[in-house]
Amino acid sequence: MRAYRKALFLTICSLPAMAAAQTAATPPDEGSFTGVEEIVVTAQKRAENLQDVPIAVSAYSSAALEQKGATNLASLFQTPPPGVVMQPFAGSQSLLIVDTRGVTNADPGQATTELGTAVYIDDVYLGRGQGLGTELADPERVEVLRGPQGTLFGRNAEGGAIRIVTKKPTGEFGGTAKATVGNYDQRRYEAHLNLPAIAGFAIKLDYLNSRHDGYTKNGPRDPKLARQADFAAYDAEGYRASVRWQPVDTVTIDYAYDHSKTRDTRDYNVLVQPPFGFQPNGPLTPLATFRGARPLTDSIHSRTDDSWIPMYNAPFDVKTLGHSLQAEWEISGSLKLRSISAYRKTREIGAGQLGGAFTLSSLGPAGQPIQALVPGLGTGTLGLPASVTRVYGISGVVAYNDVAQKQKSQEFQLIGSTDQLEYVVGAYYFNEKVRDIRQSFLSIIYTDPTFRNAIATNPFTVGSATSGLTSQRAESTSYAAFAQATWTPAFAGDRLHLTAGLRYTSDKKTFLRTINGGAPVNIVGTPFREKRVDPAFTIAYDLADNIHGYARYAQAYRAGGVSVRSPGFKPFGAEVNKSYEIGVKSDLLDRRLRVNAALFENRIHNRQITAQLDPTGNPAITDTLNAPGVTRIRGGELEIVAVPTGGLQTSLSYGYLQGHRPPSYQTIDPNAELRIQSLPKHSVTTALDWALPEMAFGQIVFHVDYAMASKTPGTGRVAYGAYAFDIDRDVANARMTLQNISVGPARLRIAAFVKNLFDTAYPVFTAPGANAILSPPRTYGLELGASF
Repeated sequence: MRAYRKALFLTICSLPAMAAAQTAATPPDEGSFTGVEEIVVTAQKRAENLQDVPIAVSAYSSAALEQKGATNLASLFQTPPPGVVMQPFAGSQSLLIVDTRGVTNADPGQATTELGTAVYIDDVYLGRGQGLGTELADPERVEVLRGPQGTLFGRNAEGGAIRIVTKKPTGEFGGTAKATVGNYDQRRYEAHLNLPAIAGFAIKLDYLNSRHDGYTKNGPRDPKLARQADFAAYDAEGYRASVRWQPVDTVTIDYAYDHSKTRDTRDYNVLVQPPFGFQPNGPLTPLATFRGARPLTDSIHSRTDDSWIPMYNAPFDVKTLGHSLQAEWEISGSLKLRSISAYRKTREIGAGQLGGAFTLSSLGPAGQPIQALVPGLGTGTLGLPASVTRVYGISGVVAYNDVAQKQKSQEFQLIGSTDQLEYVVGAYYFNEKVRDIRQSFLSIIYTDPTFRNAIATNPFTVGSATSGLTSQRAESTSYAAFAQATWTPAFAGDRLHLTAGLRYTSDKKTFLRTINGGAPVNIVGTPFREKRVDPAFTIAYDLADNIHGYARYAQAYRAGGVSVRSPGFKPFGAEVNKSYEIGVKSDLLDRRLRVNAALFENRIHNRQITAQLDPTGNPAITDTLNAPGVTRIRGGELEIVAVPTGGLQTSLSYGYLQGHRPPSYQTIDPNAELRIQSLPKHSVTTALDWALPEMAFGQIVFHVDYAMASKTPGTGRVAYGAYAFDIDRDVANARMTLQNISVGPARLRIAAFVKNLFDTAYPVFTAPGANAILSPPRTYGLELGASF
């Protein structure tokens, strides 16, 4: 059935593209699509047509985001560009893993490790993964740059960069509003208001509120449990105020303040019997590893509606706020000076219930008195009846995190051009301070020696209230200077473009552990220091007016650090990606057909690998280490957009990825297989947009999309004898909009949507022990929008 759906959607969405490739252009009909949309991006710090940028870039305009129903990064990347894999970390909706072209990060929740794909909002770097899942604030466009961006974007843009560009104040009165209702009691309200300019100041105000109930119920209700939230519930609110001031025509100053708070619970961990015929690579791990503390009744291909028993479950609270001040001075028609100043802070605090999906620990044939269990997280009581006096087994890991981060940054850019030369020169400063507190609790007991009678409790530790508690601080300071120039020599008829770039970076990171195992300590982690130069070179040639080829070498690195989850507070070094890429970008048939393609090889030196030391007993204990040698990632990407006739647009993208591990993968961890995660061999995303001709009452627009990906490891380390499911992708979405409904001075829009149209379930996050987080269920609803 899944194969049939894939074939059907690929056929429907690809037929117009094939038709466009075989026929000449025809006069456009009335409708919204008369040619492939031209998008202006600033991927190279200057405004350029997307097709003229010699980098693999996918860009989504505000209109395209609207049609996709993409309200945050997670929903956008359900149907991602080729080479990109996004996962919800441990089922979180606000903490995301973003992997690009094989550059991965298995544990973005650690405050002392770095992301491999850099994320920016209005050119301000977001230093932590916490909060990446928050809602998009009225974006003008989203740009996804694939491949190392070390020259212009610096540290941690090793796999690529994601740039979210918000809409700026217009100085003219107007606004938009939108309300959405759907199943799982989904409610989403947003409003954007532009005020008339006053004394040269233009002001824009944005507000957003979004929520939905949990996807897996945690019941029936037990009044003895201090917290019993459903799994995968979500509640977010945010606002943003931005001001634009133009004291003179050549100076523009933009200030923005944003504040958001998100409360979400982790999704439910299913526990599934490994497939029939599973042959372990090593001694078979006892069945208890797969069984965990609960029966193997879940399926890997369908969501679980109700948890196996009622459990303690608390939400994570994420609060973010930020200030940014950007100033641009147009010194002349060919020279600009730009300043970007920013301050941001984020805090995530909460306790995630892993659902008893990991093995139980026996307390011996005689058990232990219940007094050995110490209530935690301020509950004060285990929430058990007085008749329970002994406990024989414990399980139900509850992972508590409290991560607080502050960052400040300053960047200067000088952007200029002459008849044959375009250049950008800049300097960058970044400082980040992070505090990370974490502790593992348990929340399920067994009151019989055969482990059949499971009872949920409030979180507890064994023996001491501070057992397993750690606290650490880290500070990062980075200075950089960069330059890039593109020369277009006249002797080549202005068709040849030679680009060279260079970035010098000086990084320093310090670490201090103040609590270890519940005891005060003063452990100074090994500082990370790095001074380095990262170059980039590009040769681009205009084969025709609308056909551009390029060859590129680029380099970027990810800073090292220490692992906060490591009992020994072990350091690890930097990871460096040296990438080779060739590509072509073309607009054909009078801009009715766009074909972009790229081939690349990433050579990742000293790849950072996060390994769980006790994945089935205590998955919160990990180490990050470097794999000596070169990890090679080879791939190809193809993106096709076609407008065969007015009002009809279809797109198809394909990605191919293949990895090669160096010999060190077999030697650095003798007890496990080390894998390259988030590396689907094949991935396809296809979409169709059809706008009917305008009618007296408005215009009807249809949108359908489908994305699939081959199975790929979701975790980088699997102990010999254990089992871990792969992750994959198989999702279709549909939307129908009636737009341009004129009501006085306003225009209304009504849309009906379905996400995960066929209600498919597939793993999106996995861990050793045959457990997984599955994709969100089918959601649907209605949306009413207005603009004036």
